[in-house]
Amino acid sequence: MEAQEKTILEKHGEIAKAGFEALQHKVIEQKACCYCGSCIAICPKQCISLGEDTPQLSGDCNKCGICYLACPRTFLPVTPIQQWLFNTKDIPPLGNHIRAECAGSTSEEILAEAPDGGVVTTLFTYLLESGAMDAVITTGKQHPDGYCYHPKPRIVTDPKSLLECMDKKYDPNPLLTVLGEAADFEKVAFAGLACHVQALRKLQYAAHAYRELFPALAGAADKLTRTIKLVVGIGDIGRFGRGKIDTLLQEYGASGEAEVARHVEERITADFVFTLHSGKEIRIPQYAVIKYPQPFCFLCNDFNGYASDLTVDRSEFQQFNTVMLRNTKAAEIFDACLAENRLQTRELPDEGRDFLEGMVSMLEGFTDYDLYGYEHYLKNGEFKIDDSMQQMFGNQENRRLRGLPENMLMELLKKYPQYGFCINKRRELGYENPEQF
Repeated sequence: MEAQEKTILEKHGEIAKAGFEALQHKVIEQKACCYCGSCIAICPKQCISLGEDTPQLSGDCNKCGICYLACPRTFLPVTPIQQWLFNTKDIPPLGNHIRAECAGSTSEEILAEAPDGGVVTTLFTYLLESGAMDAVITTGKQHPDGYCYHPKPRIVTDPKSLLECMDKKYDPNPLLTVLGEAADFEKVAFAGLACHVQALRKLQYAAHAYRELFPALAGAADKLTRTIKLVVGIGDIGRFGRGKIDTLLQEYGASGEAEVARHVEERITADFVFTLHSGKEIRIPQYAVIKYPQPFCFLCNDFNGYASDLTVDRSEFQQFNTVMLRNTKAAEIFDACLAENRLQTRELPDEGRDFLEGMVSMLEGFTDYDLYGYEHYLKNGEFKIDDSMQQMFGNQENRRLRGLPENMLMELLKKYPQYGFCINKRRELGYENPEQF
């Protein structure tokens, strides 16, 4: 362990002595909680429960501080984790990977339910049917009949049940709350957004790296994560505020999710298209969708789970995903699905990379502009999106980037005008920021 990391850890070890009070003061009150559920999963007294938007104390805290130490929004050892997983401290665009593919499921049953290529469901179906995994941690639906954007953390052992978990869920998702239940299995796969991957990898890293400094944290983290054998990241630039999909549906003529039969994010226009049970189609343009961002996403500078074994992201083709294979284990699983004709691939475009490189200096300057209205959120509790931002997202059809460069553009848009501005403005207004090193 390097001296800088040890100094940072010792500082946070002192803060953690206040127990849940430290988490409340340093994370929750600072509008930094990402609602991942790691504090709930790791609490030895099980005295933390889910509130509507943040964890809350529901019993007597013994001030062990494990919840604070486990939280990815107190401190996050990004560089040490990269070194541990990939033997490098560098994080290139889209993260370390050995191969990139454009892939989609060959299963008509999966594609009938999939909002895109159905790759995660296909991989998990193979892992369960082949016995390579005993269970998978994924995101189910609170309302299982029909379309539902309300997430429910779920452990699945039956491949057929994976079909019930499809569709994208946009509300906050405390996915790590089921880690304790998953510890009863021997081999578990995990799929989550970047915030979930960060939280999980922090626990796995702590289990071996912090045995001497934080033995209670290391022991508890090891029990929760030792059976996790595969980590899948889900690419995403951000979520929506709680309940905002219903708000959008009502703005465009539907009462809510109960009316929806199917949903896709259209690739060319980036519009959200909802087909109702009546057969009517509701199209919500991208410039309207970005009006309701999820506040905690602004504190994440990870586009698609850089610390995962593989990332499944959107592609420009409706029934395909971009897949970043980050190590040989992930590549072997992917290739096994190809060999069994569970997945199909097509050429992954790589157009506009030179154009993108010319945009980088301009995008770096976006840290000076509040395109998302984050300052207004910090001061007033709601976002006020800049008109130019809405116009930019409403002009998808004339794009010059295809394939990986398009994904990289999304990464840069998250890194600079979202994360960069947010961190600087929070510091200016007296908010504390999560410490990454």
